[in-house]
Amino acid sequence: MPVVSKLPVLDLTNIEAVRAARAYGHVPKSNLSISHSDYWTPSKDNKPSVMLRIFKPSSNTNDVLPCLYWIQGGGYVITSPDLDDQFCEEIVNKHQCAVVSVDWRRAPEHPFPAALQDCYTGLAWIIENASQLQIDINRIVVGGRSSGGGSATSLALLIRDKGEFNITHQILISPMLDDTNSTPSSYMVTEPQLWNRTNNEIAWRSYLGTNYGTKNISPYAAPTRMTDLSGVAPATIMTGELDLFVDEDIIYANRLMQSNVSTELHVYRGAPHGFDHMVPTAQISQRFTSDRDIALKNTFYPQ
Repeated sequence: MPVVSKLPVLDLTNIEAVRAARAYGHVPKSNLSISHSDYWTPSKDNKPSVMLRIFKPSSNTNDVLPCLYWIQGGGYVITSPDLDDQFCEEIVNKHQCAVVSVDWRRAPEHPFPAALQDCYTGLAWIIENASQLQIDINRIVVGGRSSGGGSATSLALLIRDKGEFNITHQILISPMLDDTNSTPSSYMVTEPQLWNRTNNEIAWRSYLGTNYGTKNISPYAAPTRMTDLSGVAPATIMTGELDLFVDEDIIYANRLMQSNVSTELHVYRGAPHGFDHMVPTAQISQRFTSDRDIALKNTFYPQ
């Protein structure tokens, strides 16, 4: 993809510099058809409060809405509460739903299980307060991109195992699932502008801390280590043919299907990690967006 060479270099050897380069404040939206509000969960059990940004259609003030619980990506080390605001507004506009974006704690300052705890705490609070928030707990989709997709995968497993509530579906976009960096595709990406092998290793080391490279890795940190995938929510997995994560994503999708979990897998030819952001008007990106929206529509408004 020629556009790759025009992208800035992504070098995680200096995480603080990457964070500073990508940080920006929330820009007040101009789309008056969408409202958003920030909430903080109560702090309890020695865990900090979690910030949730809830987006809704301004016009549907009395409707109980389906909900996408969205987990932003960033290799577990880089993100911003504002990073995916435009995406969240786009989903609300298209599907007349609620979108909740969760602000998780970053590694290496906060290694596993901090991010997953935040994601679970936030969703538990949403479900507990669903009636006041006018969210339909029977139509909740958990989704995420890259490490956010990894957290969404882990969250679906944790929800299954804790049994405190349920979700309807999981949408996993190029999810980061395998800490071993051992698949053929994990050696494939070397371009400094892309999420490559070096960045992937730094991110996993940051997230797993002293357990990195050992047998003491929780399957809730690296979902490919989970031996039993049965009983998790149905999944839509979307990845690119030239994505470092493509092998682990395909393997995980196959394992879900072998565990009788209803699963849809999309692999986009010639597409690297984050291709739909790089060239949103390209035909392949438009097809990705259409596939994503069909999965959401079929879950939110089943026929």
